[in-house]
Amino acid sequence: MSDRREDLAFASIHELAPKIKDGSASPVELTQIALERVAKLDSKLNSFLDVWQDEALATASKVEREIANGNYKGSMHGIPIGLKDLVDVEGKATTAGSKVLQSNIATSNATVTKRLNHAGAITIGKTNLVEFALGSAGVNPYTGDACNPWDTDKITGGSSSGSGAAVAGGLVYGALGSDTGGSIRMPASLCGLAGLKPTYGRVPRTGVMDLSWSKDHVGPMTRRTADCAHMLNVIAGHDPRDIASSTRHVPDFAADLEKGLDGLRIGVPEHYFFDPEIVDPEVLASVNDAIELLANNGAEIVSIPMEWVSQGRAINVIISVAEGLAVHEKLLPENADDYTPAVRTRMLTALSIPAVDYIRAQRARQAFSVQMAEATKDVDVLATPSIPVLAHTIAECTVAPGEALAEKSHEIPLFTSIFDVTGEPSHSVLCGFDSTNMPIGLMISGHAFDESTVLRVGHAYEELTTWHSQRPPL
Repeated sequence: MSDRREDLAFASIHELAPKIKDGSASPVELTQIALERVAKLDSKLNSFLDVWQDEALATASKVEREIANGNYKGSMHGIPIGLKDLVDVEGKATTAGSKVLQSNIATSNATVTKRLNHAGAITIGKTNLVEFALGSAGVNPYTGDACNPWDTDKITGGSSSGSGAAVAGGLVYGALGSDTGGSIRMPASLCGLAGLKPTYGRVPRTGVMDLSWSKDHVGPMTRRTADCAHMLNVIAGHDPRDIASSTRHVPDFAADLEKGLDGLRIGVPEHYFFDPEIVDPEVLASVNDAIELLANNGAEIVSIPMEWVSQGRAINVIISVAEGLAVHEKLLPENADDYTPAVRTRMLTALSIPAVDYIRAQRARQAFSVQMAEATKDVDVLATPSIPVLAHTIAECTVAPGEALAEKSHEIPLFTSIFDVTGEPSHSVLCGFDSTNMPIGLMISGHAFDESTVLRVGHAYEELTTWHSQRPPL
């Protein structure tokens, strides 16, 4: 691939959109580049489960004609993307990465699919994932493990593993992920991306398979924060078919990106997120450097006591496991042998959770969310590590027979899962590389329905650094 086409492959949506609008960038060429990279690289990355080459090229030709005729629909028009294989596309299988659902053909589009189609995005296929989105490392013995473009022996993070690998590898410009315990932000951190979990209810889940319906979120994964804003502009908004879907006004999430850091108060928790007993020293060093950079460019840093915050992880686990079992109560008895052993073990373990524990967890969740809101009322966002550890190898995260989860995987969602409990927006951005040149993520988390400020901080940080300009050695 020529240097020019390589540069186009790694261009941002934010910079491509005006070029597509004025005709200096071609959706057909961008789609051809994406498909060429899939053909060349996905045998290494295993990021896609299904690729629709002919349909993607036909859509690209159609949108290119629309734009040439003056019918430009906005910043996603003509942009090749991928969809995590939990998201329904009419006439295509939604497998959730499982043998159990190999014949599950969607009869209609998910709401987010409809919205992206209407905006002129070009979906080239479905991305790989952990089976039924149940896992933080990204491994899947049925579909095969997605591999991290920065080092294909390393995990991508899960469960949106294929979306992370595809975007980081320059195969697509953005992808949808889902997030129940961190499944957008964990692969964003490990693959060096911008990944946003919006506020619970901001993006409808209609046509997206449940994992834990009281905590499931759908959001964008891209290479730049501004690109997350552009994707969120398309997919956010009320859908009456999702009972959790908010009727709140949807702003232009890109409008505040250039406002900078002046006047913003950034909270830094004193506990848990920066505990050297939990967090790798290289992660601490990169995140502390990032916070210092924010402080040196207009933000005020505020230290916040949070002795209680670690409780959120246990709340998340109990709710996820209990609701996950309810989702699978009909599928599991009839198809137990077709589940991968680790997921089957997790489901069967959930049978031992009393209903009273689930109710207690939901009550604890309410109290925890109130406590978080009180602790953060005087700051605009929190800044923390996205995950506490460096990238493990795939071998280290492969589940042993009879286990529900590899020991190394337990550490990965410790921080991200906190904000699935509260439902607040939370965003991971690349803030450096470790000594083996693997990405490290900074997590920026905000108040409910204030994605704009979260994205503003993420974009401001990226504008002050050049981490995002580095490319994986594929």
